[in-house]
Amino acid sequence: MRTGKVLLLGLGLLATATAGAIGWPAAYEGVMLQGFYWDSYQTETKWTQLTAKADELAPYFKLIWVPNSAKSTGGQGYMPIYWFTNHNSDMGTETELKTMISTYKYKGVGFIADVVINHRNGVSNWVDFPAETWNGVTYQIGTDGICSTDEVWSQGGDYYANMARGAADEGDDFDGSRDLDHTNANVQTNCKAYCKCLLDTWGYVGFRLDMVKGYAGYYTKMYNTYANPTYSVGEYWDSSYDAVATWIENTGGESAAFDFPFKYAVNSAFHSGDLSKLVWYENGTTPKPAGMIHHWYQQLAVTFIDNHDTYRTDGDKFNGNWAAANAFMICSPGTPCVFWPHWTACGDQIARMISARNSVGITNTSEVKVLRTTSTCYMAEVYGTKGTLAVKIGSEMVTPDGYSDSDQYCYGTDYCIWTKSSASDNYPSNLYIMGNLEAGSWATNVGVQMTKKGSVYTASNVTFTLSGSSYSYFSLVTKLASTASDWDTVNASVRYGSTSSDLLIAQGDTQTVKQFSDNPGSATSWKILSGTYDIEVDLSAMTITIYPAGALLIPNELYILGNLDSNSWDPSAGIYMAKNGKVFTASYVTFKAVDGNEKAYFNLASVLGSSSTDWDTVNASDRYGAASNNAELVKDTPTTFVRNTGSAASSTYSWAVNPGTYDVTVNFANNTITITEKDLTGAVDLQAENSYTLEPRYYTIDGRLVSQPQSGHLYILRRGTEYKKVLYR
Repeated sequence: MRTGKVLLLGLGLLATATAGAIGWPAAYEGVMLQGFYWDSYQTETKWTQLTAKADELAPYFKLIWVPNSAKSTGGQGYMPIYWFTNHNSDMGTETELKTMISTYKYKGVGFIADVVINHRNGVSNWVDFPAETWNGVTYQIGTDGICSTDEVWSQGGDYYANMARGAADEGDDFDGSRDLDHTNANVQTNCKAYCKCLLDTWGYVGFRLDMVKGYAGYYTKMYNTYANPTYSVGEYWDSSYDAVATWIENTGGESAAFDFPFKYAVNSAFHSGDLSKLVWYENGTTPKPAGMIHHWYQQLAVTFIDNHDTYRTDGDKFNGNWAAANAFMICSPGTPCVFWPHWTACGDQIARMISARNSVGITNTSEVKVLRTTSTCYMAEVYGTKGTLAVKIGSEMVTPDGYSDSDQYCYGTDYCIWTKSSASDNYPSNLYIMGNLEAGSWATNVGVQMTKKGSVYTASNVTFTLSGSSYSYFSLVTKLASTASDWDTVNASVRYGSTSSDLLIAQGDTQTVKQFSDNPGSATSWKILSGTYDIEVDLSAMTITIYPAGALLIPNELYILGNLDSNSWDPSAGIYMAKNGKVFTASYVTFKAVDGNEKAYFNLASVLGSSSTDWDTVNASDRYGAASNNAELVKDTPTTFVRNTGSAASSTYSWAVNPGTYDVTVNFANNTITITEKDLTGAVDLQAENSYTLEPRYYTIDGRLVSQPQSGHLYILRRGTEYKKVLYR
């Protein structure tokens, strides 16, 4: 619950926002990426490495925050020596920096500079700040610009005795460099010019202000008013809503703030397993997502799960489930800032979350209605400019009212996102693949029509034929003609193609889609090896992805049928596989040889029958099996499966496996099945316990009885003769 003081602060800020400049755009739809972590330049985030990832990152992120690019003591850039003239650093050269910024600018992505002006280092000693000339003016800070309370004055004996000193530090001390006195007029002049230089000379679009607790918020207002960045966000490291709100107010609304109250609420919720902590109450009554985004300050809140500093101490707060934490952030107002290690660990999931956010037009000021809040479930509906989005965080299996399975956009462990686009969404009603197709090579009347769901279009089993070379060529159109060569009709509408002529795209690739509306006839094509593929196009992210044939024909459910320990080829009693996006899993599946065979046999079905003899129901849907009859499935070896439908379903081939207990993984992203054998040595016989006791008993997954289960761990729960897998809270 927030205090009356905060309400007054919020009203003041709203007046400021309407009257003049503001530190972050309203109704902003972009998502930011922190493009580094501590010392990551040593392995993966030098300027050249980030430049090479432009096609991967640009479809999802509109801003990228990078470390201070000027020459610094130490590699990471947080103890700067130079401001204006020397931006050759451990991250790369000045040329590489400008190339990176210009490459992304062409793709619509801006860079946020890490502005470290609380403190500074000298060239050869603690106090000799360099003289630098920019735009014909020489800038330099003398010792009178160093706070009188800085530790340097007690370190140097007589050497520093007669040097001029500044006023006492107004904020927190930083003992790694000299704390600058922002009450000093010359320091102010240098800071204003430096901020302007970052925009005008180096090409940044905004600032991330380091350690703003070190100087008064008034000076951020002064520097931003002068430099006029489009984006500004301060690192006011405090879990208190009131403290962060006060700093924003002290900047006159000229800067956003990182939402530390949000971050610590997420920490607490995930670490304790109590998801009700994701909610704060507006005016004491209305549930809203926790943090600065819950009341008044959504526009000026940059939300985050971790950063380069907190990651080193808080990285274990989420029990490894970074994806669900990011889902909560991305499906909330404010401007989300994704942390680099989270992107590299689960970027495919985060990309889908961002696409879901974009598809319905969620902004930093979108309204949220919390639908459910319990220890195991947070559910909310968010209202975007192009539709609505519902998000569920937690283990409860519940669907929001007004949504169905067909509205599911993406899901994973402990999260699910549903979307509903407005009737008047901005995406074309039809999208067709046109090119060297089996149905007709560049025939303008027979393109493959893609299935539309919001901003996402899919087509399965698209066959490309050769075009006099090793490759086929294709692009996308929004209208077909009535005859095979009527390009005038096709080019009278919007077309989509590759970012450069005949750009190679391969299975597994995701590339940027370019829209050709002014001159559709100039649309450039992709080239692809002839073959059959599944294709997904997301026009909110402007991406195209190529999958193996059948990969997008993902069933809602999947079951293992065969020589199972509990039954043998019972079509009504197969083992259910848990679904996570394009991946299905089942743990501790025991296969048993029968009828004197050395091997056990199984395949997969997308439905179960109503009885032990109801094969008709099973065979009326899709089934999945081996490429040849009774082909041996080798453990730990991903093996391609075959999809059978229609009359072929009843003839699905089985795999042969050695009898034993396995984990089974079916991955529709690459159409493979993998089995991993489980070692049950030392596991107890669960049935050896008194089968009639109603007291709960908890066992580890490998069958060992535990006297005291631990929160957040997975167990087998037994009550009487009933067993089920549970996450202990």
